Amino acid sequence: MTELAEFFVPNEVADLEDGVKTGPASYRVDAVCEFDVPERQQLDDLTRLFDALHHEKAPTALFTKADLFFPLYSYVKAIHDKSRRSAVVTRVARHKICHEIGERLKKLLQVTVTFLKKQRVGGAQNGTLDVCLRSTLKMYVFLTCNVLLSVAPLDDDDTVSGLSQQRSHRKRQRRDIDGSFGDDGSGVDMDGRELVLSALVDLCSPEVLQLWPCGHIEDATLNVVLRMCLHMVTLKQNIGGDAQSVGGALALLFARASGCVLAKGGGARPSDLVAPLVELSLKSESAALFLSKLVSDIEQGETSGVFRDQLLRAVFETMTRSALYEAANDPTAAKNVACFFAEVAKRSITVVVRMADLLTPVLQSESYDVRKAAVTCLAEMVLQRYTGHVRNAADDAVRNSYLNELLFRIMDVNAFVRNYVLHTWERLVESRAVPKRYHLALMTALVGRLEDRNYLVRDAAMTVISCVLRKNWFGNVLNTALVKGKVAEALRDGASCFDDATAMEREVERAKAQLQPVAEALDDPLGGSDEDVPSTTAAATAVSVAPVTGAEAPAMSDGQAAAVNRIVFYQNTLCFVELIKQALEYACVLLDSRTERDVIESIKLIVVCSEYRVEGGERAFLKVLVMVFEGEMKIQFAVRDAFTEVVFNAFSRVTASAGTRVAASAQKLIGLLRYASEGEVSAVDRIFGLLKVNPAFARHLSAQFVDAVWSIAEGSIDAEATDGDRRVAMRIYSLLSKYVWKDLRARKDSIAEFLCSESHKDNVLLSYVFAASQSEALDPQFRPIAADEDVCRHPILRHVVNHLCRRTEGVASWMVLAEAAVNAIHSLCETPVAVYTYILEYYGSCDSLETQPNRKAQCLFLLGHTALKQLVAVEAAEKAELKAMEEPARAAAASPAARDQADSMHKELGLGSHEFRRHEIQQLATRRKQAIISAGSVWARFADVIVATCRKKAAFYADKPFERICAVLALCQYMIVNEGFCAEHLSLLFAIVADKRESWVTKVNVVIALGDLACVHPNLLGPYLSVPTTGFFKLLVDEDVRVRAVTIQVCSHLVLGEMLRIRDHLYSIVKLVADPDETIAHNAITFVQNLATKEKEKTGNLIPPLVTQLSSLMPLDKFQLAMRTLLERVEGDKPTDSLIERLCQRFESFSERSKKKLAVARNIAFCLSELNYATERAIKRLASETCYQQYKHWLRCADVYEYFKLIVAKAKRQGRGGPERRDRAAIDEWDARMQVDSCTTTDGEGGAETATVPEAPAE
Repeated sequence: MTELAEFFVPNEVADLEDGVKTGPASYRVDAVCEFDVPERQQLDDLTRLFDALHHEKAPTALFTKADLFFPLYSYVKAIHDKSRRSAVVTRVARHKICHEIGERLKKLLQVTVTFLKKQRVGGAQNGTLDVCLRSTLKMYVFLTCNVLLSVAPLDDDDTVSGLSQQRSHRKRQRRDIDGSFGDDGSGVDMDGRELVLSALVDLCSPEVLQLWPCGHIEDATLNVVLRMCLHMVTLKQNIGGDAQSVGGALALLFARASGCVLAKGGGARPSDLVAPLVELSLKSESAALFLSKLVSDIEQGETSGVFRDQLLRAVFETMTRSALYEAANDPTAAKNVACFFAEVAKRSITVVVRMADLLTPVLQSESYDVRKAAVTCLAEMVLQRYTGHVRNAADDAVRNSYLNELLFRIMDVNAFVRNYVLHTWERLVESRAVPKRYHLALMTALVGRLEDRNYLVRDAAMTVISCVLRKNWFGNVLNTALVKGKVAEALRDGASCFDDATAMEREVERAKAQLQPVAEALDDPLGGSDEDVPSTTAAATAVSVAPVTGAEAPAMSDGQAAAVNRIVFYQNTLCFVELIKQALEYACVLLDSRTERDVIESIKLIVVCSEYRVEGGERAFLKVLVMVFEGEMKIQFAVRDAFTEVVFNAFSRVTASAGTRVAASAQKLIGLLRYASEGEVSAVDRIFGLLKVNPAFARHLSAQFVDAVWSIAEGSIDAEATDGDRRVAMRIYSLLSKYVWKDLRARKDSIAEFLCSESHKDNVLLSYVFAASQSEALDPQFRPIAADEDVCRHPILRHVVNHLCRRTEGVASWMVLAEAAVNAIHSLCETPVAVYTYILEYYGSCDSLETQPNRKAQCLFLLGHTALKQLVAVEAAEKAELKAMEEPARAAAASPAARDQADSMHKELGLGSHEFRRHEIQQLATRRKQAIISAGSVWARFADVIVATCRKKAAFYADKPFERICAVLALCQYMIVNEGFCAEHLSLLFAIVADKRESWVTKVNVVIALGDLACVHPNLLGPYLSVPTTGFFKLLVDEDVRVRAVTIQVCSHLVLGEMLRIRDHLYSIVKLVADPDETIAHNAITFVQNLATKEKEKTGNLIPPLVTQLSSLMPLDKFQLAMRTLLERVEGDKPTDSLIERLCQRFESFSERSKKKLAVARNIAFCLSELNYATERAIKRLASETCYQQYKHWLRCADVYEYFKLIVAKAKRQGRGGPERRDRAAIDEWDARMQVDSCTTTDGEGGAETATVPEAPAE
């Protein structure tokens, strides 16, 4: 036994049979070990073999008995037999080997530890037993590592035949599905791999290492373990997903094996150990994840401190080098390096802090992924290590250097890095990890990023600004006027504390310097010692002033220090507020962006600014409300969420009673709508509808909220509320009543009591009360007021009639009231015409109507509105009857004989059929409409009065304008109601519009009425809309801006709705793009954009005539703005080819003196340059002889030739299928020909003088 040969792990499996390679004193296999076990018998063979091994009492039987080891060796040899001369070792056999050996290795390690403990206590030394234990352990390592280093064959390689082949194939597919979970290709499942790895980890433990001489395992054993680790690292099944336990054991094993290698010395370097891992990490994401876990395990493991630091430093040095060099040209390597640094920052922040000197250069990597990972490391260090109360001056200095780097990275050259850095700052702000000295510097950088060209960066900047406001450093009210008052007050208090103003300013500047980012001290090798000179930088955010000691300046008293601190605080607050106002301005501009995310993030920022009362925040929020009419549902929902946040959620965080919060929400909404326009109030109405349809938001429209709004409107909650606030509150209640009509049912008595009360009620307030009352018709249980109801006794109707019939001096506000009252009658009464007749007959019975202008104006106003409402009632009744007719009849079925007889009679007479009943209903409705203004009706009685009033000149009504306005309005409404009346007096209406002395109110009403008439009676209005210089279109150039604004809106609506066809004089609207009024110009641009969208296929037909017509009417920039929108919609080869030909035909004969011809040629060339020339067809058409002769002589004009040069450049750049085009030679030939005909050379020398085109002045 003294000559017992110890087993050593060979470099190659077959070397174990070669005595020369193993050595004379080493264990070797001296028998022929050819593997010939059939695949079906391998599992049974291994079972018998391991059963025999288990029955052996000695734990080292595998080493002492060759008949146990040699068969296992034959399996391993067959696995690594590249020639495949032996049978294939199946996956089941590999699985069996690893599981059995893993368990045996675990038990043997326990025996070894017990044996070594006995030896330490004082037991007898047994060298032979040491050899046996070591050899057996190394045999187990040899077997398991070589199995895990191999790749198992697929089950499809198994050969079977006959019917058993089909059955086994089906079973094999099922087994593949079941065995694919966690399979890394070695044939060993996840549990088996974990068992083997945990056993090998125990093998490298300090307790077991005592079994080897000097406590060092042989290099061959460590090499095979490290090879196995590297092989397993390359497989994702061992690292990610559910294989966390395998990955952890693998990392721990690699760390312990590396520690053993370094402990032996012998020239092994840590970089040599980690280099293969780093190389794998550059190629595989799973290897990068493993390397990050390895760093964590090395930090927390039992490796010696010296070796641990050496390994960690080697890993970071190698990865840093890879980040700077390999990752620059390899995107895969860059992503894997970034994955490593990001994971290390999350798992092992202490390691990152220690290796920070190696991490800083990574920020200079050319890969943006690597720079993002380095930013993550810096942020995690600031958050986890340098945030908290346990810090010293050195920690603050390190943190400041990291924050300086993050602040600088906001301006990174890559947009993805800028976006990531901004979101990193958001995390820092949320965690309150940003010190005071960086507040203003950060805000300045964020506001600067709002001008970024990348929308992701802009959106991230707005998100961070919103977060900064949420975590506000300066107060809850950021109003400029308030803060300026505080600054002035603080300066006055400071002046009283200091005798010398200069001393106060010096102390203020010194205090401000302490609240600015600290500049990094850079050693200048060329500079001298300038310790006494304070370092400054050009940026205001990088000022560093050394703290002044008592020897340099006298110490301030407590009062002076407090005064200085107040001055600095309020001055910094003012700077912060100004930055927020700049951000708010950018957000308002981005509301018009075409990018959806820009709009949504802008809305969120505006909401926060409104919440903190930033100047201009409420105005911007009202602009947001109007965006609820946008087509995109995401934007509508964003507006709804913003409204909910500002009005409701802002007070839900207040510690107060529910009633107080609801009242505050109502007051907030009233304050927002105090100066709102009609469009903004309509937007609130739309938002209420969105809130109602969503149960999650409908709770905000609670009964308590509605009650609070009503109480403010009637004056029971806030007695000091102004009349304006009460009007707004009542209007809000009228909007809410459409969605919360149950409250209206319960509040009917309160409304009647309010109408009867002696409290102050003006016309506008009452109009909103009546508007709310008409919503009662939405109640399913509502019963209309019967026709025989006494008007003077009904609790609501008597007030409505009373206010319609009473005298008034404020006709303008009474008209608002009268319109709401008429609408209420229309909604609440079963037969509203009876009430209309009662009211109009009352006015007709007044003898002094002609002598009282206001009274007559009231009568005329009611005549037109009631006639129009009666028409609406007739049409509503017609629609209801037609809808009821469409529903299947549910009458009882008649007897078969009678039914057959009736059916045959109806068929012959044409009675009772579906179409007959429809025609009957329509004829009845037509007669009812004609009866409104017919002989004998109350409206026809006053028709002559209306016409006579309208025929008089406008100057006659200079002192009584309301009579004229109401008369013209009634005339328009009568014309809408009756086609015959319209045909008779249409010329009178256009005569009124043509009168320059007519008031703008009258003209606006007529314009709106003409739009309605074009929809109701298009055939009558057609002749009046054919001439672009008279009638309706003459109002587009009216002297009054308000008339032009309304006219273009009506025109746009009619043209886009195809109710008005003006293709021949479309230019009369498009030319308003150059209107001096911004609103009108914006409306014209919107019209052109909508027209281009609607007429996408026909856009090419609109452009050529517009070019000729607009060239002399618009300046160049406005012409290009209008036409570019239309030209963008020309798509496809055929439309482009056709448009090119027609534009070239618009070139007139060449003339250097005609400015008009020069302008037309320049604009045609511009339109040609805006088209797409990606295909050969477009260039072929433009360069064809027919077209070329049209613009040949115009190439002498410098502006025209420049546009054609742009076409050449675009054509060469827009080639399809590669950089070169097949027609490149033709393009070059065409370009050379144009150069010759333009009388210029490519260098611009020796050419003749070319003509230039002056811009046409805007009209």
